[in-house]
Amino acid sequence: MRDVDCVADPALTRADAATPLYRGDIAAMPKPVVLLLQDAPEDSIADLDTGALDAKPEDEVGADAPDDENVIIVEGQSGAPEGDPAEQLNAATFKVSQAVDAAVVEPIAEVYDEALPKPIRQGLGNFLRNLGEPINILNSLLQLKPGKALKSLGRFAINTTLGVAGLFDIAAKDPINLEYEYNGLANTLGYYGVGSGPYLYLPFIGSTTVRDLAGRLVDLSIVPAVAGKPFNDPYFAIPVGALTSLESRIETDSQIDAIREKCGDPYAATRDLYLIQRKVEIDRLRGRVTADLGEIQERLEFNCDIEIETGVVPQDGDSFVEGQTTLLQDEDAVQVEETVEEPEIEPSPEAEPIMEEEVSDADRVGAIPQPGFAV
Repeated sequence: MRDVDCVADPALTRADAATPLYRGDIAAMPKPVVLLLQDAPEDSIADLDTGALDAKPEDEVGADAPDDENVIIVEGQSGAPEGDPAEQLNAATFKVSQAVDAAVVEPIAEVYDEALPKPIRQGLGNFLRNLGEPINILNSLLQLKPGKALKSLGRFAINTTLGVAGLFDIAAKDPINLEYEYNGLANTLGYYGVGSGPYLYLPFIGSTTVRDLAGRLVDLSIVPAVAGKPFNDPYFAIPVGALTSLESRIETDSQIDAIREKCGDPYAATRDLYLIQRKVEIDRLRGRVTADLGEIQERLEFNCDIEIETGVVPQDGDSFVEGQTTLLQDEDAVQVEETVEEPEIEPSPEAEPIMEEEVSDADRVGAIPQPGFAV
């Protein structure tokens, strides 16, 4: 059973001896599991017929539990979780992609990040974002948001001219303060109520959905189709795609490491985090604040032992992961201040009590500091 394994300490005879060893998705358990703990010596438990632990075909989910208090019945929904019908294929692709990432992509990204001077890398990143501004303008207009369209248009005009073809993000600096904000066709489809569709994990792309994949493919084809060369030339498009992937890998490096370290099932965590983040982004685009994420939130919190805050809007510049989850928080860096209680000093029985002297009204008036004089 992939998601949950349970064992019992033979030395304990009560039902609470069962302990989950793997933090996975209980809802994805393939069948009901019955774990029998009997009040018997250790040798007797070791000799139990393992066939008795399997659920019988005639057993009904939700049937009344036996009268024996030393019986635990765990029920789970069979099949893939909602939104991920191709879970087995996606999980296998994720496993292979993670191996390739650890062996090839991550080392290249580290060399690219450390060897290339920071101003040059920032310039390349600004140039790539500036190429996407026409997509942002178009989709803001499709969403009937002229203010956002003007913002992207202003950024594109300023950075293309004063920013030397977008190498410098002049528009984001004082006194202009126009921050970059991505807005693609997938957002437009979600804004008008098109569902995300099944979740997919694809090589070279990573987490996506049918809606997001279709929208992204259209976004990537607009500029080459309209502008022509050199944007439709493979010698230009392939290096741009490679640089974009490296920049994305560097930006999400801390998130990938946190998922690998904190989450019992990294694939399920990657999937749930992506689906939650996209839902929050679409809701925010509609002017809504996501108040409740339901089962998927509980599943992710349990899998990674984190907290997710809903019903709030992250501060400017913060992503959903940074502003509404504790995934990236370093547990070692969180220091809990201990309250130090000062010991109470009990007066000695032989000590004489201190008597307060009576103060006259004249002394009280004279004690008030007068204006213009230092006290």
